[in-house]
Amino acid sequence: MLVSLLLLAAVGAIVALGVALTVRSKRDFDDANEVVPGVKSAAPASWAGAHSAEAKMHRRLGAAVRSARNNPRLVELGLSERTKQIESEALAIDERLVAAAGLPMSHRADAVNALEPHVVELEDAVSALITSTTISQSKALLEQAVSDADIKLQALAQARAEVEQLDQQATGEITTDRDDEPGTATR
Repeated sequence: MLVSLLLLAAVGAIVALGVALTVRSKRDFDDANEVVPGVKSAAPASWAGAHSAEAKMHRRLGAAVRSARNNPRLVELGLSERTKQIESEALAIDERLVAAAGLPMSHRADAVNALEPHVVELEDAVSALITSTTISQSKALLEQAVSDADIKLQALAQARAEVEQLDQQATGEITTDRDDEPGTATR
């Protein structure tokens, strides 16, 4: 009787351990699929390990954001706002990537490949920020690197705005600036 109770307790402990490991593994898998830690991505869970171009770009965006977030010098030097810009741009690119991947196969490759330069620009901006904060000893070098990163981030934001405007025109949801309407200009 005592042996069967001990055996039952051991089996129960093994099952509980298995469940705990499964839950943790699922959570880690979901976390690995986030571009910005703590922000859910619309990307399919399969992208966490897939070899498609869109899945690889999705993971590259996440790696770039984590690189920026994991560099304590960015916070020390007051560049946390740049990190937030990087996160924002990465999320915007990822959103477009998910949309492009949902297109019919005949249009998917071109749409996904068109986003590659944006991913590269974001990676370059992160790289410039990180290398400048780790190797620069002078304020001038740091300011130049921050300026370069700002220019790249602004270019990405402008490109995103142009794409959104084209999308609105294509879907017929054209929004006009209130200042362009007669009698609504502000001074």
